Amino acid sequence: MCQNQQSNLQQAESPTQEQSVTGEQASEANKDDWADVSDPSERRKIQNKLAQRRFRDRIKEQREEAERELENIRRAGGSYAPPEPESIDTSQTLSGLPWGGISMRHVIEQGKNRQQSLQNNIRGGCTDLTEHLKEDKNSR
Repeated sequence: MCQNQQSNLQQAESPTQEQSVTGEQASEANKDDWADVSDPSERRKIQNKLAQRRFRDRIKEQREEAERELENIRRAGGSYAPPEPESIDTSQTLSGLPWGGISMRHVIEQGKNRQQSLQNNIRGGCTDLTEHLKEDKNSR
């Protein structure tokens, strides 16, 4: 027998770590496989166990997602704060705007007022955003 054939034979005889892990997974999968179980109560036990596991996994994923979302909101909270209308210096002219152009103070005031009225309407029970936007559009 040549050396290559001998090494191939040894590799075939000794299972690799990957094969043994697959074997463990297969035995675990067999425990969870209820297709071959004929006893109805045993099938129900296995199905319930699987359903509970899926439920716990789903709850865990939802909890992790909520924690990530909360952390994102916490981090983003301080990243941008719109300026107060009073903090805008009206004596300074903005480059690029024509004489008599739009007032940044006015734009910021209108944006804050619109945001505040939207939040008040949502808190007050007006949850239909399209209805609020129509009212807002008509008030202009």
